[in-house]
Amino acid sequence: MTTKYKLIFFKTLYLCLICLVPFKSISQEIDVDELLERLDRIEKNISDLQKGKIEEFEKNLSPGYISRNESKLGDFETKIRTNFGLVEEIDNRVQNVDEKVDLIDKDLKSRIKNVEKKLKKLNELQSKKRPSFKDTISNNNSALPDNSIVGEQTKNRNLNSEQTLNDIEIKKKYENAIKLLWANKYEKAEEELISLKNIQPVDLMPNIQYWLGEVYYAKKNFQQAVIEFGEGFTNYPDSIKGPDNLLKLGLSFSNLNKKNEACSAFYELEVKYKNSPKNVIERSQEERKKLKCPKE
Repeated sequence: MTTKYKLIFFKTLYLCLICLVPFKSISQEIDVDELLERLDRIEKNISDLQKGKIEEFEKNLSPGYISRNESKLGDFETKIRTNFGLVEEIDNRVQNVDEKVDLIDKDLKSRIKNVEKKLKKLNELQSKKRPSFKDTISNNNSALPDNSIVGEQTKNRNLNSEQTLNDIEIKKKYENAIKLLWANKYEKAEEELISLKNIQPVDLMPNIQYWLGEVYYAKKNFQQAVIEFGEGFTNYPDSIKGPDNLLKLGLSFSNLNKKNEACSAFYELEVKYKNSPKNVIERSQEERKKLKCPKE
């Protein structure tokens, strides 16, 4: 045990022994000789303890005990410093990774914004270049020459001769027009259908309009077919003949070598009438492939 710890131990013990000395009442006189005698005995006891118990405790300690503990404490301190260095290194690496992630995130956000801007500009350009499909039909109809209005004299002739017909007569007239068309008697079929169109029976108008377009298509008068099929699609888009009107409209444009208009008609058909008959959709897809229409 070191001298410093010995002194602390003896002083503490000394004070404890002093505290154990009984004091007389304040009112009595203090016996100085007796007090000094007791202090001598206490000092002697401390001397005996110092020579006996403490020296015996020091003898029991092995010579290398303190040195080994000091060596272990040194190793422990070295390991602590090493671990602290590793922690600092890891912290620096984490900080570098965070900085790189921030840079990547900023770069990614910037690229996404640029892509969104380009897509927005592209959509604006496409919307400016491509008119609505109904506008396309209207523009093509207005661009047709005057001789495209076929059967005008026939219409006027029928207007003068027409009389009010009842529902049964109208139905017979309509069935006769279809029979004439299937019999390739296009002129007579045209007369019958134009006559019915002037009467305008509400229930039959979508069909009358479509079959009138079929007459001109069969006669290879594709300009007038565009007018009739376009009118059928525009006026009766929700009728059962809606998909057929668009299909034949696209075919009519294709025969007029108007690829863009034909592609637009086929695309409109596949978008607007997704649930139309399978043969109509398949024919539209085949025609798009033939024309090499761009993907919308």
